[in-house]
This record gives sequence, C-alpha cells and structure tokens, in this order.
Amino acid sequence: MFNSAILEVAIGIVFLYVLLSLMCTALREGLEGYLKTRASYLENGIRELLFDPRGESLAKAFYEHPLVFSLFNGEYASPAPGKTAGALTRGKTLPSYIPAENFAAALMDIVARGPGRALVSTESATVAGIRGQLAMIDNPAVQRAVLASLDTANDDLAKARENLERWYDSAMDRVSGRYRRSTQWVLFWIGLAISVGFNIDTLTLADYLYRNETQRGAIVAQAGSIAKDELGKPANFDDVKAQIDSLRLPVGWDFVFNENEPPTSTRKSFWSEYHGYFMKPLGWLLTAFAVTLGAPFWFDVLNKIMIIRSTVKPHEKSPEEASEDRQG
Repeated sequence: MFNSAILEVAIGIVFLYVLLSLMCTALREGLEGYLKTRASYLENGIRELLFDPRGESLAKAFYEHPLVFSLFNGEYASPAPGKTAGALTRGKTLPSYIPAENFAAALMDIVARGPGRALVSTESATVAGIRGQLAMIDNPAVQRAVLASLDTANDDLAKARENLERWYDSAMDRVSGRYRRSTQWVLFWIGLAISVGFNIDTLTLADYLYRNETQRGAIVAQAGSIAKDELGKPANFDDVKAQIDSLRLPVGWDFVFNENEPPTSTRKSFWSEYHGYFMKPLGWLLTAFAVTLGAPFWFDVLNKIMIIRSTVKPHEKSPEEASEDRQG
C-alpha cells in the first residue's frame, strides 16, 4: 500500500492546491467585484421567470417597483436583452440579491395596482382584486402562475404569497447552479493562466517532492500547522503568494532542475527521463483542474491525508513483529 513518502508527496501537492485555490478564488472575487456577474445572472433569471426575454415589459416593471428599485442605484436596463448572461456579462448597478419576500410582494402589487412607481390605488390588495386585474397583465405564463398560487392557497393571500416565494426560490436555485458552473470555468481559466504563467506543473512537483526528503518534510510541517488551524490559512492574494514562495518549490520559468544535487533517493528522476511536449501541458492542466474544486475541498482532503499519515508513520518506525508460532 502507500508508504509515508508517497503520502507526504500527496500532502505537499494537496497543500499547494489549497494555496492556489485560495489565490484563484481571490482573483475571481476581484473580477466579480468589478463585473458584478452575480447581478447579471440574477437579472437573467428574473427575465426567464417572468417570461420577458428582452426585459422590456414585466421584468422592467418588476425592477422599477419601489420594493426592488430601492435595492440598487440607477435605472434598470437589461445587461443582455434577449440573451443568456455569461461569465463576463457586467451586472452594472443591478442588485446581486433580491429577497423572495420582495419578489412576491412586488409581483402581487404589480398585478393588483399596475406597473410603475406612482400610487394608483390606496385600496388593500385582495384575492378578488388580484384575480380581477390579472387580465391586465399581458403575459399568459405569469397569469397562469399567479392563478395557480391563488388556487392552491384556497384564496388565502398570505399562502398565495408564500407560493410565489417558493416559485421564485426554485428558479433561483437553477440560477445559482448556472452561476456556480460559470464560476468553475472562470476558476479553471484563471488556474490555467497561473499554471502556465508561473510554470506550476503538478507532475514536476510530485517528482521533486518524492526525491527531496528534506524539502518534503518542511512542506508537510507547514501543511500540518495549517490543517490544525483553518483560521491560519492565508487570507488574501499577497499572503498566498508569500506562502507559496516560502515553500521553495520548482515553480517559475527561471527554476533550474539540478540533477547534481545529492538526492535522498537513488531513484532516477521520472521527469528527466520522460519530460516532453506532452507531459508539461498535462501537468499544467492537472493543476488548473484541481483549482476548480476549490479550497474547501482540498482543505478537507488535506486533513484526511494527514490523519492517514499519522497512522502509517508509527507502523513504519516500529513494524509489527512476526508471529513466533511455528508449525511442527
């Protein structure tokens, strides 16, 4: 099975993945803060939910309703009218989050009193009033959804509002899934750019750690200290970069793989024998794919490997004695 050397190599690689994931996440959040793509995905979801692909009728009325308009600055304009929001679609000043309560209350008020911000009627919104005004909404799909919420609530206005909130929440779950998939692709491309730009090759790193026991031990010690205290993880881009630099790993284009260094093993370098045009891109891709899994995933993996190593290491130092029983 695995010996402690292989486990320590795995710890070193996973520890680096934790740091790179933190770095890429920090860059992704910086990009998100500039583009506000969450807002564009939310707006796209609202347009789909209200069957208004260009954002020119009901979706526009919804965003201009006081219960929603107060959540952002400026006027409403769809970032991608008639199109699906993408990873680089700017959300401009639109809100990144709209509570389900605001959605249901705004939609029912639009149906009962009409679109716009001006006060049309001071009468309380009632089930009968909403049913009577539904024909004024030129959107058959939304009419059907509101009617269904009223019918299943037995004309209880509060329950009908809860039904609309659940309708909204289910749609937002789909939007969140789409945003997460988009984020993973963005992380992959950021990770690939960092892998190539800084020459962070998983295969080279694994080979280097396997042949250098001293450096491997130092990295395992750092990984162990962070695994015990999650709050000790680097918090920003500069801290992560400083942590990676302190590991003294073969990263960067100016690194020279010195075969004359006294190795801790007489085993020949896998990298020196099989390195070629295919292996290095493969190492970069492995690094980039690893980053897409995120720091929480790799932090959990790191803790599990550390536990396994703690059980393997004592057995290597004091192997179990063979049984003295002999058959006659």
